[in-house]
Amino acid sequence: MPKVKYSCVLPTVDKDADRVTKFTIRGNLTASPQQFSINFVNNPNCSDNITYHFKVMILLQTIIENYKQKGDWSLSHKETYLNIFNESDFNLEFTLDYANSTIVVYQLREAGHNFISEFDTLFDLTEIQAVQIWGDVQKVKFFGMTYD
Repeated sequence: MPKVKYSCVLPTVDKDADRVTKFTIRGNLTASPQQFSINFVNNPNCSDNITYHFKVMILLQTIIENYKQKGDWSLSHKETYLNIFNESDFNLEFTLDYANSTIVVYQLREAGHNFISEFDTLFDLTEIQAVQIWGDVQKVKFFGMTYD
């Protein structure tokens, strides 16, 4: 099983205060990468509840999205074939829509945003406490948060 390469605990804010609406993550993959994932976890010290799991299977050019509740992965997951991760770098943006409890994912390019996916979450997005990056990631070059 891959290890956590990077973890960012989100700042604690009052529920009525501004909240994170966008994450931008740029990084490099290792030589001959197989997979990497980005988890939006409900507890930075325990991965039993994951609001959103975004996994890229590079050789298969497949993205797998699902969630984990009480230690069990959801049986229903979304799997999408996309031939976009054929480089050593990744540049992703995750936009959180609190009203609809969805996360929209874009690949950032010089030409603009390329839509990847929209995922309906089981958990309320306010439950996300940390973001973890796993797998064949050599280095996270940028991790940014935007607030409303």
